[in-house]
Amino acid sequence: MPSLAIIDTRPVLTVLPEYALGAFLWINRDPASGGGIGPNLCDATFWDDSFLMSEGLWRKFADWAMDFVRMEFYQPDVDDRHWDWMAFHARGLQLSHWLKEEVGEQYAVVYLKPFDDPNHRLEERREVPTNGALVELASFRPIQATSTRLCKTIQSGGQTGVDRSALDFAIAHGYTHTGWAPSGRCAEDGNIPFKYQLKELSEGGYRQRNRLNVHDSDATLILNMGELTGGTLATRGFAQKMGKPHLVLQLDENALQTTLDRLQTWLRQGPVQTLNVAGPRESKCPGIYSLARQLLDSAHAQLSRD
Repeated sequence: MPSLAIIDTRPVLTVLPEYALGAFLWINRDPASGGGIGPNLCDATFWDDSFLMSEGLWRKFADWAMDFVRMEFYQPDVDDRHWDWMAFHARGLQLSHWLKEEVGEQYAVVYLKPFDDPNHRLEERREVPTNGALVELASFRPIQATSTRLCKTIQSGGQTGVDRSALDFAIAHGYTHTGWAPSGRCAEDGNIPFKYQLKELSEGGYRQRNRLNVHDSDATLILNMGELTGGTLATRGFAQKMGKPHLVLQLDENALQTTLDRLQTWLRQGPVQTLNVAGPRESKCPGIYSLARQLLDSAHAQLSRD
């Protein structure tokens, strides 16, 4: 469970990229008062001797912050398909570790994900201690009640069709998302875009991916059209062997409301934190992306109204 707060009274240095001048470091000199991240301490425009870091480290931070600024995530038509949030955060955390080495125990150093990251709720705010073991902290940002949502996290594999529909649904509605992708991030339309923050298998393909996505989730929702075959059939088999709750919905057999009612009844049987959503690729079942998205959007909207 995340800690409620940093447990001492040292000033807190928060690493958080922002658009204005490539701002990236903030200081709260009185964390016990609660005052958020505090005022900006330095940005990407200049370095001087008053900064709490070496010039060499500042230059690395400035390059990192300006990469974020140039993406302009606040623009509605931004193309973020190939922006790798996971690599960006790994780079930011490495810089934060180096900052901690330079400032020592006089300051607490915290890494905070920007709101622009659709997965910002996942390990959103972490303290960077000297020993390098990250400590998850409570979020500053309000969290929507789980009773108004399908789950907390959507898990899926990144293939075209149902997988991609589930991930796009998660990003659009503020669910965290995760999942395993085959080695090389392979999909039928090429490499899975980096905007989907999936873990890549070091080796193995679609079958291994399907098994791990079932294993790492609380329940599996299979959305299908026609006969259950291939990887979709294997996914159901994995859920049965593992004794995991699962539901198969045929999107081509019933009216949307009937299918929606079945889904809502199933979800009420027990709380689901991580929901694996699986099904055939688009080339096998043309139109299944849209049908799956319509069902998930409708289920989310209904919960929000209830």
